[in-house]
Amino acid sequence: MSYNLEEQDQIEQLRDFWQRWGTAVSAVLLLVALAWAGWSGWNWWQRRESAQASNLYSQLSQRIAASDLKDATPIFQRLRDDYASTAYAQMGALTVARAYADAGQAQQAQSVLRWAAGHGPIAAQRAAAMLDLAAMQIDAHQFDAALQTLRKPPASSFSALFLTGRGDVYAAQGEREQARKAYTKALAELPADAALRQLLQIKLDSVGGAA
Repeated sequence: MSYNLEEQDQIEQLRDFWQRWGTAVSAVLLLVALAWAGWSGWNWWQRRESAQASNLYSQLSQRIAASDLKDATPIFQRLRDDYASTAYAQMGALTVARAYADAGQAQQAQSVLRWAAGHGPIAAQRAAAMLDLAAMQIDAHQFDAALQTLRKPPASSFSALFLTGRGDVYAAQGEREQARKAYTKALAELPADAALRQLLQIKLDSVGGAA
């Protein structure tokens, strides 16, 4: 096949470019291909993990609904051990903890809630675990432990709830001034239309009104 001068010049330029940059271009293309494969593989693995965790959570919920805590426990243990990074593990922990509490097994419930408070991708579920744990600690008169549990919320949006919880701890200890301060600060952080405001105002009035 014959080429005119312009075509021959273009071919020579292409050859020169490839000689200079061919290795680098190939490396970049390989990196792009590997990145794409890794991203696709990660998404597949995430979907697989989520599906399996969802199935276990469904089994767990069925056992809890049937008041079968004995069979629910190993299902939760597998959910916690194999799928700790999923939201289903957190949901499972909250479900099992409530079942333990209802069964009068406060120590087991607190243990599960401590785990849930420190694991999982969803801040709201970690906050729920911490608030439930603090409530159990208050009931058990473990006031210092409850204050430690409520020391810092997992996200600033839960600050008012945690301040309310701290107020509850102080109120249970008879420290009315500390309770008033906590409730007052919590009330100031809530939006005007927040459903919690009415209950919080009642708590504040019970310890003497605004600080």
